[in-house]
Formats: sequence, structure tokens, C-alpha cells
Amino acid sequence: MNKLPSLIIVTNRGHLVAYRPTETGSLQRIDTAAFSEGTDKISEIVTDQAGAFPMTGPGTGSYESLPLVEELEVRCFRRIAEKIADIIKREKPSYWGFATPSEINRAILDHLAPQYREKLSRNLKLDLTNATHEDVAARFEKAVPAPAL
Repeated sequence: MNKLPSLIIVTNRGHLVAYRPTETGSLQRIDTAAFSEGTDKISEIVTDQAGAFPMTGPGTGSYESLPLVEELEVRCFRRIAEKIADIIKREKPSYWGFATPSEINRAILDHLAPQYREKLSRNLKLDLTNATHEDVAARFEKAVPAPAL
């Protein structure tokens, strides 16, 4: 069984939870955050007039341009990375663990400064934001060390 990282952060597009291991081996929740960009529909974020959107035929509205969708996704990843950086600055872990779904894992890590990525010891490509403290601890205990980024 591996020793738990001194800080564990689990996130997805809309939620982040940070944990610190206790002396008994359990996890203590130390921070949480919600990111509306990751969960809101684009129609809830962008409007063209009093909440109305022009729709012509089936499919998406004209307001859902691909560059806008991509920009909102990048902003979401940037906000998540900023929150992670704030937690790492505050907690000053010797090393830390990270879990997020595989499709967004690299995008979030790319927005972190190198000094934070260097201390990443476990990188799980899983969504553990709704997992129990015990399940998160078990997953990180079983995980192999992360390769250098």
C-alpha cells in the first residue's frame, strides 16, 4: 500500500474538492469549489436579448459558435487551474495527487505553473468528485506514481 500524497485534489468540469490526509489515514475535506462555466448551458451564459435566442430549424442556435464554446471551455480549465494553484500555495504540500476525467486531465494540468506540476506524484484520470472519502483514499493508495509532465 502506498502512502497518500500530502494533498489530494479531485475535480471535473463543474466541481473541485481538496483533501488533506489525517494521521489516521482518512481524508479531511479542506476546500471545495463550483465552476458554473463547466456545468451551465451556453444559453445560460450568453444571451442576445432578454434571454431569447434565435432558432432557425433543428439543431443548435446560431449563438453556439465553435470558437465561443472552445473559449468558454478554456476559461473553465483556467479557473480550475487557478483554484488548484491557490490551494497548493496555501497548503504547501511536499507532493500532491490529482484526479479528473481523462478528457480534461491534460488541459487543466497545462494551465498549471511548472513548479506545481513538478510536485504532482499521482495523476488519476478518473472523476472522483462524488466519491466517498474512503474511495478517494483507496484509489490514491493503489495508484502508481505519475510520470513527469
